[in-house]
Amino acid sequence: MTWTKTMEGGQSGRDGMVTGEAIWELFEITEDDEEAGVAVSLSIECDRDIYSFGSIALQVQTCKVPYYNLKKDIVLVLSQVTTGKKPEPPKESQIAPSHWEFIQRCWLPRTDRPLVGEIVAFIASERQALVS
Repeated sequence: MTWTKTMEGGQSGRDGMVTGEAIWELFEITEDDEEAGVAVSLSIECDRDIYSFGSIALQVQTCKVPYYNLKKDIVLVLSQVTTGKKPEPPKESQIAPSHWEFIQRCWLPRTDRPLVGEIVAFIASERQALVS
């Protein structure tokens, strides 16, 4: 497969599907707080990772990248991301309601997102349900 750069870090595969970090990450405007220093930066990065986890979980569950329906239009994808419009699962997906609810929690405002421990517990619980 041939890849070409489209925007900062974004790529487009030969089928025109927009890929790259823009479709998994939240574009939150953040400022460095000199008083809080590194703690603020680490908190922001973790919050972004939680958001990204939700997007990756959606892709794993549906076999389609977030915003899959906006092929070839990175400007439209970026517009959706920056205005807070969240991706939706494909209509034909059979994603479990509990999984969809958890994914959506990952996209909530920072203070309402699940903690890393909650994600680990959710995955462990789902894994255990598969082997039981």
